[in-house]
Amino acid sequence: MRDRKNVFWGILFLLGACAVIAGRLGFLEGIGFWSILFSLVLAAVLIRGIIKRSWSMILFSIAFLCIVNDRLLGIEKLTPWPVLGAALLGNIGLNLLFPHWSWRNFGWHRSNGKNIPAASEDVENSASGDAGNSEYEIQTGDDGAESIRCEVNFHSCVKYLQSSALQHVRLENSFGSFVVYFTDCALWQHRGAVNVGVAFGTTELYIPASWHVVCNVSSTFGGVNEHGRPALSSEEVLTITGDVSFGSLEIHYI
Repeated sequence: MRDRKNVFWGILFLLGACAVIAGRLGFLEGIGFWSILFSLVLAAVLIRGIIKRSWSMILFSIAFLCIVNDRLLGIEKLTPWPVLGAALLGNIGLNLLFPHWSWRNFGWHRSNGKNIPAASEDVENSASGDAGNSEYEIQTGDDGAESIRCEVNFHSCVKYLQSSALQHVRLENSFGSFVVYFTDCALWQHRGAVNVGVAFGTTELYIPASWHVVCNVSSTFGGVNEHGRPALSSEEVLTITGDVSFGSLEIHYI
C-alpha cells in the first residue's frame, strides 16, 4: 500500500516539475508556481475522493481547484463563496440521496447478518445548529461479531461505542469534529480493527490503555498523534489503519 502511494505521489510531483518548466517557457501562461503546487495537491485529493467514494472530498477538491485557477478558467465571479456554497449544498444533497455510496469500498456488506441502525440519542452527543449530518449503523454477523460504521459530514459529535463483540469499525469524517470512545467495548475473540478516514477534519479516539494497539495510519498533509501509551503486550489487540488528508487523528489511551 505504501509503495503504491509513493509511486502515485512520485508521478504527481514529476508532472508538477514538468508543469513548472512549461510555465517558465511560456506554455502555461498565467499559471504560477503556487497555483501548480496547490492544483496538484487538490488533484490528488480529488482522485482519492473518487477512489474512496467520498462526496465531500470530490466536491470540495473541485471547488478549491476552481478557486485556485479562477482566472485561468474565467470564473472570478463564482469564487470563492459561490463555489464553496455549491459544494456544501451538493455534498449534503448527494449524501441524502446516496447515503451509503461512500461505504462500498470499505467492505461494508449488507447481505450477511442484520443491519441495525442505532438510536442516535443513545450514542451521540451532537452540537446543535450544525448544517451537516452524521450516521451510525451496526451490523451483527451470524457468529455474533459486530461491525460498526460512523460517518460525520460538516458536523460535530461524540460517539460512545457499546459492543460486547467488536470486530470492525469504520470511521469517516469530512470537514467535521469527531470524538469516539471505545471504553465500553470488548473485542471479538480478542482482536479488532478500526479503519479511519479523515478529510479536512479532526477525529479523536479514546482507547483503553490496557489494549495493545497497532497504528498503521498514513497521512497526506495531515497528522497522526498518540497521547499516552498502550499496553506493550496484551491479549486484546486493536489494529488501526486508514488515511488522514488535511486533518488530524488524535489517539488517546486512557
